Amino acid sequence: MSNSPVKAIIDQVPSGISLGESALSMQGESQCAPSLSDNYKFSDIRAVLSVVTVHQVPHSSLQVSDREALATPAIRPSSRGHRLPGGRPAIVSPTPGLRQARRKRLESRLGQDGTVYQEGRKQTDEWLPDKPAYLRLYLDIPGQYERVKHNQPLGKCAAREEARRKADRWIMRNGVNDREKLEFALRPSEITFRSQAAWWLTEIGSGRLKSRQKNKRGQKIRVTTLDAYTSAVGYLNEKIGHATLATFDNAEMKDLISTMEAETKENGGPRFTPKSISNYFLIASAVFATAKDRRGKQLFPRQWDLNYIGLPAVEKGDQNTPTLEAVEIETILTAAKERYRVLYALLAGTGLRISEALGLEVGKHLTTNCSMLCVRQQRSKKGRGIETYLKSDSAIRDVDLVPALAALVKGYIGARTSGFLFETSGGLPMSPRNITRDSLHPILREMGRESAGFHTFRRFRESILQMSEARTLLIDYWMGHANGEMSGRYGKQLLDNVQWRRECAAKVGLGFALPKEKEQPLMDKSGQVLQDEEQEVAAV
Repeated sequence: MSNSPVKAIIDQVPSGISLGESALSMQGESQCAPSLSDNYKFSDIRAVLSVVTVHQVPHSSLQVSDREALATPAIRPSSRGHRLPGGRPAIVSPTPGLRQARRKRLESRLGQDGTVYQEGRKQTDEWLPDKPAYLRLYLDIPGQYERVKHNQPLGKCAAREEARRKADRWIMRNGVNDREKLEFALRPSEITFRSQAAWWLTEIGSGRLKSRQKNKRGQKIRVTTLDAYTSAVGYLNEKIGHATLATFDNAEMKDLISTMEAETKENGGPRFTPKSISNYFLIASAVFATAKDRRGKQLFPRQWDLNYIGLPAVEKGDQNTPTLEAVEIETILTAAKERYRVLYALLAGTGLRISEALGLEVGKHLTTNCSMLCVRQQRSKKGRGIETYLKSDSAIRDVDLVPALAALVKGYIGARTSGFLFETSGGLPMSPRNITRDSLHPILREMGRESAGFHTFRRFRESILQMSEARTLLIDYWMGHANGEMSGRYGKQLLDNVQWRRECAAKVGLGFALPKEKEQPLMDKSGQVLQDEEQEVAAV
């Protein structure tokens, strides 16, 4: 009996597989003997085991647990008619380790309604109108089998039916049951941060994608801004470029923020300031937000928890915003050479941005007596080109000059009728970097002041205007700031009154004194010496 074929079959059955008693009885063994010979190969025995079917028993005689087990795919009846020798079927349980991996099925996840509830109350409890309601449902995450539990606040609802309607609208609005969105979630996503960031830079550089700075579609961002984005993306690619957008969430963002805070420079100081870390975080968030399907819905929506990820707070008081006093302005004007003296006086007396001042053209953006400047273009921050668009729509304005400043600018222009107001010998607009290197920073060092940029003149002019009796509407107009107040909208007709604006500009004044005594006579661009400045002032 030890050499019996059936005994051989039983010995080859791995642990975890059990055969029915009816198939393993001694009588079955004797009936199998004529059908199986000792010359059977092991492959034949394995074939017998692979075709066994479930023992057919009356369904009504099964217990509930047995019915469920019978209906599971792992032990469902085989469609083949193979049986063990003797005509008796066998019951085979699934082999450990051979179970098919679970997969998301689209049909089983469509039509999710969620559950409307009130916190701390059962479904059978009475609905309380003064207690907030919530919607509980499970959201699919791309590349992840398990759904994520989500509780959506619905606010206070008078009845359960009202909460149900709000929940349905939220589900429809967010595409929870959208078939296309579920199909994407059911397959693993391979979109990496590197690939999405490359697409984002291409689209935002070409103008096809709206940027955060520009409100009009199709308007390209500045080259310097694009360079800053490219530099930030280059660093982010080193850290998280390989990560897929589907699996990158708050925990991974927290690690990135911690890494940036820990990096130091060669001198031991921190490599990134809180403002820089915040900007890098906004760029990474923009990359996630631009990954959308063909219907414009985000593929990887993220609710960033700023407290959890540890995003550092940016203190406005810690920002480097140097200012100048009137005495310091006068000192700079006295120490500066003639060509720079007029530029500094114009910046401090009008509040123009340096790019706007260097973009002014004679005979195009100045009136005949130089009493008004028309800001319509600016110098490019990269290269010596001209950009026909400004920082914002509010930057398009007409700035009224104080009579003394207008005379200084007119004398500087002299007999010229064209060209840039501040230009090089080659007829190109002057470079801000060269001006700070050759003039502004050396003067500040002699004064014992820290290095500062041209925006200090703009802050000075803003302070002078705020100390005056000029209206906020007019101040914002001269400075190129947006005024969203309703009074500003209805009072825009005042800005068309040029005479009123000039009177206000004269009342405000410059806030500093122009230098009267000069070591060298003031000369215009054409080389003519100005003999009588007082007559020029009186002629305005």
